Amino acid sequence: MKRTIFKTTAVPQFLLMIFTVVSLVSCESDFDVQSVETAAEAPVVHSVSEATEDVPVTQGVLQNTYIIRGENLGSLVAVYFNGFQAGFNPALTTDNLTFVSIPESAPYVGQDNILRLDNLYGSTTYDFSLLTIVDFTEGTTEDGVKTVTLIGGDFTDTSEVSFTSGSEEEGNLVERPAEILSVSETEVTVVVPDGVEQAYIDLTTSRGASARSDSYGFTYSIFIDQLNPEWSMSQWGGTFDVEATDPALGQYSIQSVREAWSGLTFLPETGIPFNQYEAITVSLYGTGEPGDMVNVAINDFAGTVGVELIPDQWNKVVIPMGSFFPTGGAPAVINRIDFQEASNTSKPQYIFYVDDFGFL
Repeated sequence: MKRTIFKTTAVPQFLLMIFTVVSLVSCESDFDVQSVETAAEAPVVHSVSEATEDVPVTQGVLQNTYIIRGENLGSLVAVYFNGFQAGFNPALTTDNLTFVSIPESAPYVGQDNILRLDNLYGSTTYDFSLLTIVDFTEGTTEDGVKTVTLIGGDFTDTSEVSFTSGSEEEGNLVERPAEILSVSETEVTVVVPDGVEQAYIDLTTSRGASARSDSYGFTYSIFIDQLNPEWSMSQWGGTFDVEATDPALGQYSIQSVREAWSGLTFLPETGIPFNQYEAITVSLYGTGEPGDMVNVAINDFAGTVGVELIPDQWNKVVIPMGSFFPTGGAPAVINRIDFQEASNTSKPQYIFYVDDFGFL
């Protein structure tokens, strides 16, 4: 399961800052924690703000911290998100303000989207939905366009999805907006923008919330539309074309035309440490019969894993590195990867396609 990663600073660091402010500001400050006379009335909510930037929102992200502003909060006893009780900090609560963190277990789909506050004298409700990304799946359209479906919710008010790589601190931040194909309460499907190899997927809603997925894509790519310049290619018993366009995931794929048991070879300029990555991933497209096979092999067939080709369909496979050497004996480095035709049907020719190939 994918854990949602939030674009916020650490909550403990933020609260430490607030404690510092509380000790310094005058009694006129919003954050004054001196005792105040509380009206004997039910609470009133004026606004809810995302805490790190103090921006008003009407939707919150699970595990994030928010500032609730209103009236009669000094006698607050409980806060609920969609009926699930949340923690708040009495030490940072005044008659006009409190801080609350949305629990990870709060329900976020199929709900009335209600924030409820209880004090000693009554209750109040406020329209407030919840957002989280728990997973994503990858796919392709009939035209070979790469897609990603985000899973979670409440996605009803999704306004923008982007693929973000790099960072402002490192000076290499790149944000690529994605075309949204469909939106439901629990799923959003988008087109993967051109040029994405590794990125985080950011989803923003019109209610002011923003959530981030786990990393999408490759840790290290070997072929995405073109061969990584640190690699070269070879073969035996056939031909290949690195600029095949139909089918292709993106602009180009590699067409491999093979005799029986012949293969396509990828060679790095320098050895790749075997333990540096968790898996090899590749998308393969078959053109023959059900049951046609390709052997994916490391270091001149020291370790081999068989993969079935699906006729007229892209099939993304993820092969854990340990699968190549299940009984031990893994090499220190990878200096060769092969895709060998292995259908064992004695046909004169087999054609398959290779795309989106690399390490995770």
